Amino acid sequence: MAPKERSHTERFEKILDFLGDHIRSAPGDELIEAAREEGRDPGEENTRLKGLLLRKFKSHQQRKLAEAREGYDRELASISGGECILPDTVEERRALFIATLAHASQLQSAFTMQHRDLSEFSDEDIVANLKKFYQLGLLPDHPIRNRK
Repeated sequence: MAPKERSHTERFEKILDFLGDHIRSAPGDELIEAAREEGRDPGEENTRLKGLLLRKFKSHQQRKLAEAREGYDRELASISGGECILPDTVEERRALFIATLAHASQLQSAFTMQHRDLSEFSDEDIVANLKKFYQLGLLPDHPIRNRK
């Protein structure tokens, strides 16, 4: 069995532990004196280094989140890219809705179980669902024009 690979967090923690051990084992006076000889304030350097490490670590942790957010934005843009033009009359919209349910049979049971014969659906409900079907790419070939 292959050894379990460490996560980036575990690796980062190990590096920080090593650096901390190294700094703790070095004579403190020597480190402070060396920094002052180079014209640096040890307190400011400590604060700057801690801030840098925390920013880099946070950036690394949020990389996956940023990638997911970009993917979501791309998908949202592609869904919103086209416009669905629905039939003009209530009867034609209802017929398209029923045809879509027949075409996408996996949806039919969800709608008919909840609304029996679909007669309770208002035209607004039908329009809203047709737009959702369009966004999901479920509308069958029908005299509807999709324009971008």
